Amino acid sequence: MTLRQLEVFVAVADESHFGRAAQRLHCSQPVVSQEIRRLEGAVGTTLFDRSTRTVALTEAGAALLEDARALCAAAGAFVARARRLTDMRSRRLRIAVTPSVMDEILPVVLRRAEAAMPDAELLEVPVETGEVADALVNRDCDVGLGRFVTPPPHHRSDLVRTEPVLVALSEKHPLAGEEAIDLAEMGDLPLLLWPREQNPDYYDELMRICADRGLNPLVLVSPPRIVGGRSYLIADGRAFSLIPASTAGRVTDGVGVVPLRRPATLPLSVIWLARDHRPVVAEFLALVRQVGAELEGEQRYPRT
Repeated sequence: MTLRQLEVFVAVADESHFGRAAQRLHCSQPVVSQEIRRLEGAVGTTLFDRSTRTVALTEAGAALLEDARALCAAAGAFVARARRLTDMRSRRLRIAVTPSVMDEILPVVLRRAEAAMPDAELLEVPVETGEVADALVNRDCDVGLGRFVTPPPHHRSDLVRTEPVLVALSEKHPLAGEEAIDLAEMGDLPLLLWPREQNPDYYDELMRICADRGLNPLVLVSPPRIVGGRSYLIADGRAFSLIPASTAGRVTDGVGVVPLRRPATLPLSVIWLARDHRPVVAEFLALVRQVGAELEGEQRYPRT
């Protein structure tokens, strides 16, 4: 059985006619008939009923048609990816990035890449927290940057850096002017977070940070971004949140950030397809690691 035989099978099934299938495939009708006979011999069953002037699928042919379509589609995807790896687009990278990545490390990386990788085309693909791995599998992204990312099958990951956790709270809160905050001091104020299913590992780590510091907060769910449309709840003093330091510059009016008295950090990781050996991937990963190490060394605790 060959891929060409499956393509002929699908064409004849779609056209219900050997002649029209031959025109569609840019070959002769005898070639189409021959390929169908070979395929029927390979699978051991008749695929078409040729007893009338039209061509109709047999019961077996109808049952196998969708499998044939899937195999042809998979082969097409294989060829498309192979071409991307070998033609001029091999210098193109689609990078899945979460919001906080776009706030700090990505602008630095892209600025450096203009000089270090001038012939590369780097395209950022914004995704929500918890969607990085899915973007690599289902959205044709090549590299991903995010927190608590579990690499999909056949992918690898590296820790890029860690960064401080900050408390985001109303500027009117009595603790807003402090140099640092003990989380237990937040008392009964709800913690504003995204739904746990969005990124269970990230969510659980923030809850662990609270528990280790003597706080068992009521969680107020706010899909999907803490510093997005629901941040007014923080500004109004109705909730607080825990955010990575790189997000501090995006808090809205009325919201301040303060470091934890007992510091905690969050990891930032990069993931990529293990078998993607293009030089542009290796160059980008090296640049990300370099910038991450520099930011790790600075380890800033910004305030607003």
